[in-house]
Amino acid sequence: MPKLLLPNYGQHITFLGATGSGKSVLACKMLEQYERYLAIDTQDSLDIKGKVIKNPASLKLQYKLQDRIKYTPQPDFISSGYFNRIFKEVLGSSTKRHPNPRIIYIDEIFHIGFGQSFPSWLPKSIATARQRQLSFWISTQRPRCIPMPVLSEASKIYVFYLNKEDDVKYVSSFARTDKKLLEQSLYEQKDDYSFIEIDARKGTWQKYPKLKL
Repeated sequence: MPKLLLPNYGQHITFLGATGSGKSVLACKMLEQYERYLAIDTQDSLDIKGKVIKNPASLKLQYKLQDRIKYTPQPDFISSGYFNRIFKEVLGSSTKRHPNPRIIYIDEIFHIGFGQSFPSWLPKSIATARQRQLSFWISTQRPRCIPMPVLSEASKIYVFYLNKEDDVKYVSSFARTDKKLLEQSLYEQKDDYSFIEIDARKGTWQKYPKLKL
């Protein structure tokens, strides 16, 4: 199997898969290879290093001081209004002329989606961030139900087991060749913790072996 190549700052990627399929494990393993990241962990479930912040009022200051941050908001701060402000501040922290590279990882986008009513600054940030060397890494269970820029702007898509047939067919459409073979491979993933890497730019894909969880 080829070695998994880590994306550069500025490359957006998406992790797809049902709960417990392994997507967060892979994301954390990859994230630990970078010096600068902001992990938005609303469930306080990620096993990664970093300054833990629970109040958005202190996030802006710590964003300037800390390279590795895990933002675990208290329940009172989990709202689209707060996340709109966070995404706006994160995007404004880096410019094309003065880039401040960082990965922004959102663990399960539906935890900030509030019934699929996603913060308006999320798609705006994703569409603009690449020029500023900011990367959005996003995990989700339901790829068909998330904002279009999440997948359309992603350069790599890492797929674990999808338990909805319409999601499987949707993800298979990102391949330019061997779409039927990709679709069959996605159906076969259940319980084996392997994952498939799709290069959304080239339309190619590669299956990787079972993760050690």
